Amino acid sequence: MFLLRMLMRRGRGPAMDPLQVSMTGVRMGERFLQIGCHDRALLSGLAAKVGLSGTAAVAAFDDEQAKRAAAVGAKVGALIDTHKIEGLTLPFDSDHFDMVVVDDTNGTFGSIDDGSRVAYLRDAKRAVRHGGRIEVIEGMTAKRSAGYDALRDLTSAGFKPVRVLAEKDGFRFLEGLRPNS
Repeated sequence: MFLLRMLMRRGRGPAMDPLQVSMTGVRMGERFLQIGCHDRALLSGLAAKVGLSGTAAVAAFDDEQAKRAAAVGAKVGALIDTHKIEGLTLPFDSDHFDMVVVDDTNGTFGSIDDGSRVAYLRDAKRAVRHGGRIEVIEGMTAKRSAGYDALRDLTSAGFKPVRVLAEKDGFRFLEGLRPNS
């Protein structure tokens, strides 16, 4: 029933995705990994986009985020493979995902110390396939560590090119590509 409501708004055609979902460009059948889980609309929209033929996964920083991801999956009827991060390694295979999305809408990721944050991004590069993408979605009003610079961190982790896609409706969207070599 939820999916039907999501697809149709009172007979006026397909519902619009929230901005943070549409900016990722995730498509049906793709495999995506989300690092962190604060924005429920982001995760539910991405999980619905990939559908039954794709893969939705979450690397949660703590038990609260893992529970939030499980609740989102139950609400939208999507299977979301959720694992808690132990140490600085993401609990997923290499070259497995088409896209990685970093949920920094509340500033949690940007508040991690620089070395750990870059280590997570390097491991995200390992987990995404050659030619795959990473997108960091920042909440513009969230507090982060002094000196935090997502473009610098993505570059340090080996993504190239990296760029700011947009700043709109209180969000900032940054993208990096994993080189094919």
